[in-house]
Amino acid sequence: MKKLMVAVMFVLATGTAVSAQDFKPGMQKQITSEQRAKMMASRLMLDDKTSAEFVPLYEEYVNKLSECRPERRQRGEGQGLSDKEIDEQLKARFDRQEKRLSIQREYYDKFKEVLTIRQVKQLYDQPNPARKFPSRTPKAQRR
Repeated sequence: MKKLMVAVMFVLATGTAVSAQDFKPGMQKQITSEQRAKMMASRLMLDDKTSAEFVPLYEEYVNKLSECRPERRQRGEGQGLSDKEIDEQLKARFDRQEKRLSIQREYYDKFKEVLTIRQVKQLYDQPNPARKFPSRTPKAQRR
């Protein structure tokens, strides 16, 4: 019995060590738009027929929203900008927000054709689906 217990503990210990080798601090598993759409379909508790219509539509929606994301900035990049560059960045942000809103309005009508209005509300109450890396800093530190 002791040998069996030792063998099981050894297998568990080596299995944990092997699976932990691929993990690097700061890395997050990226979820594809297809996986995101399937998760949303299950969250909305859709039947097979509705899910078959919804998943490609939602994938398309997420991909279009992801085009509105700004490029990743390096830390401290915005400190040495001129007034003109800051003005251009703010205008670009407003353009992205307008584009994002127009995409949301466009797909609102498409989602209403496939889903009930309560499901559409639940869909739009979700956080940004195009955001790949949710913020992990406490709200007090973001300010």
